[in-house]
Amino acid sequence: MADEWDQDQNAYKGTGGSGPADDSGNSGQPNQDDIDKRIEDIKRLVAQGASEAQLRLKKVVDRASEYWQQAQSQTAANTPPPTPKQATSLEEQRIRQLANMWSNANWRVARELGDYMDIVSWGIDEVWEVTLQTRWETRNMEIVSEPYTGKPLSRQQPLLPVWDFELPPVTGLKAPSSRTRIEGLDEILACTTCNGTGRALCTNCAGRGWVVCPECHGRTKKRCDTCRGRGYVADWAEQGKRPFFKRQADNLAQSVNERVSDVFEGIRSQGMPIPNPVDTDPANKGKTVPCPDCVNGEVDCTCGNGKRVCETCQGAKSALCVNCGGTGKVVRHREIARQFELRTQTRIVGENKIPAQRLEQAVGDLAYSAEVNEDLHPEAPPNGVPLDVWHAAVEMAQAELARTGKAGNENGQAQLRPTLQVLELVRIPYTKVDYRYSNQDYSFYIYDGEGQEKFYADRYPARWDRIERLVRAITNDLVVSPETPATTDNVPPHSYRVPVEKPPYNITEEDEDDLGHA
Repeated sequence: MADEWDQDQNAYKGTGGSGPADDSGNSGQPNQDDIDKRIEDIKRLVAQGASEAQLRLKKVVDRASEYWQQAQSQTAANTPPPTPKQATSLEEQRIRQLANMWSNANWRVARELGDYMDIVSWGIDEVWEVTLQTRWETRNMEIVSEPYTGKPLSRQQPLLPVWDFELPPVTGLKAPSSRTRIEGLDEILACTTCNGTGRALCTNCAGRGWVVCPECHGRTKKRCDTCRGRGYVADWAEQGKRPFFKRQADNLAQSVNERVSDVFEGIRSQGMPIPNPVDTDPANKGKTVPCPDCVNGEVDCTCGNGKRVCETCQGAKSALCVNCGGTGKVVRHREIARQFELRTQTRIVGENKIPAQRLEQAVGDLAYSAEVNEDLHPEAPPNGVPLDVWHAAVEMAQAELARTGKAGNENGQAQLRPTLQVLELVRIPYTKVDYRYSNQDYSFYIYDGEGQEKFYADRYPARWDRIERLVRAITNDLVVSPETPATTDNVPPHSYRVPVEKPPYNITEEDEDDLGHA
């Protein structure tokens, strides 16, 4: 529209520079008829563009339907229907049943994979999961004081390092923190808080025997409750006689207002300047008279001198010592604080392509589980455990025990030690199956124990291959590269096209945790 305006302006200038004149005599501006015409042209162009977009969308939908029918007809004509394969042994039949279980549970895998795949070979092997759980214990010696009660002390014993004391046994890998008092190390000492006197200065009055009066705050005067510190009250003689229920309602409202005012007055007395939402000033409602109960809104406080006797010490200026309980002596004893931490290590022993995080979720067959109470011999594996697996387990246990010296050096003394170790060896059997499907080679793994089989595969035949071919055909026909001009009749010369990146046909399981599970 701006271009048309510039062209019209140039045309006007070419005719003499004055342009057409309107009814008012002004020149160089288009008249109302030209403006209305341009508006109608813009509306026509917008409607034409919307219609063209609808036609293009309908053409794409029709083309997609056509390609889908062609893909189905070509598949039916060129590809013979697959025939189910028959198992030749019990093991092959089991593998095919498990493959069907996998394909039925995973919507990305081709349907009934076990019935239509050609098994090339399969092999049975195993991996081992070595788990070492270590309970680390931390001990700290702490000195605690308590009031002396007159109980005689037990027989004295020498002070030993924290790990030389025999403490109650702790069961289980996850143990709570505990404290144990060591007998025979108690000492009776004079209380340093009261210097052995049994009494200390009162903390409430700081040894003065009195506190500032909380009612008048030391002023010996406090606010009058009748007039609330104003010095005047309402003149009841000026008020007319009111009905009984009216008087009762007014008295109730006045009582509520007074309570609310007391609350806000208490808040203001704490130093927070907030307004009073209830107006109870009698001067705003009529005539007033001086308050008969006070002078200038204040009355004498009951304390007389602005002080009160301390309620804690009753004016004695001292109280029983809290540290020694008034005996002047304390008993100092020692306690050992124990804290526990559980650390777990896991290692997979064996060559396979199954990710370790998936093998750790397998149940497997427990072959060995015991507490490590003595040195393990690398050349004497338990029954049913391979030698290389046992070597890996012994190496893990010895490496964990070697950390005791390092922890002791860091803390200055050996206060962190492993007090319990549990070693578990789990056998995880697996079966690798090589097969062919649609003239392509694939492999998948079946692992874990019987009845709890799980599956894993790097790549597998996709269930939605026809949809993928349909999308590829539509992309090739409708998407035109910017470098290649559109010359066909079906593609408009000025259509907006961008290149589409085509995904690979093979599908992987790298970031899908649930693809290989049954």
